[in-house]
Amino acid sequence: DLAQVRLTLSFVILLLVLVCFNRKLLRVHARDLRYLAIFGTAGLGLVQFTYLLAISLTNVATAVFLQYLAPALVLLFGLITRTERLSFFKALALLAAILGGYLIVRGTAAGLGLHPLGLASGLASAAAFAFYTIYGKHGLTAHSPWTILVWGMAFGSMAWFLYQPPWALVPRYDARTWLAFAVFASVATVLPFGLYFKGLMRLSAFRTGLTSTIEPVVAAITAFAFIGERLALLQVLGCALVLLGVILIQVSSR
Repeated sequence: DLAQVRLTLSFVILLLVLVCFNRKLLRVHARDLRYLAIFGTAGLGLVQFTYLLAISLTNVATAVFLQYLAPALVLLFGLITRTERLSFFKALALLAAILGGYLIVRGTAAGLGLHPLGLASGLASAAAFAFYTIYGKHGLTAHSPWTILVWGMAFGSMAWFLYQPPWALVPRYDARTWLAFAVFASVATVLPFGLYFKGLMRLSAFRTGLTSTIEPVVAAITAFAFIGERLALLQVLGCALVLLGVILIQVSSR
């Protein structure tokens, strides 16, 4: 339900924003619809479901760590297609980011969740993350990030009709929960996805993906600062390694 609500509400919110402020961004050619349908279903739609399923079967830290293995897949694809070149700094940056993410997870009270289906779902979310990064980069040569996102979310939300019509969800939750859904869709979906794709316009797929691994660092520090979660020594070391990886990937691109 959450995956469906997240995509559907995100589509509605972004559609309303573009209708009010820039309708030109809604225009696409009929020949682009196939690309946008694949991007929305196999990319945005699949990553939402697999990531949330991984959280439900393991824990948040494990799901985040598994999803942020995506840069390794992006680099592998780049090496195979010869759109990326392996360098010492790239390899070191990737290793530092992955090891740092692992230490952040190990330092949490919950630790690394080892549910088999949860691990499989987390790895699937990494594959979907890598796919929409690479596939999205291709679409950005012709379209605005907001155009790709609004149409991708439209097709992703339509795919959930196979599960249930969205109006069947309305009586299932109270007004307070729907308000939480709306905040989740706008602040935690439309805005970060939009910024991610704005960054993807200017950076390579691998550099964008690896830079985004700073998310668990921000999450750990925010949890410490605002909700009083303990920040263990392993987590501090993990945060430092992730930051080192992000710095190294900037150096490698010069």
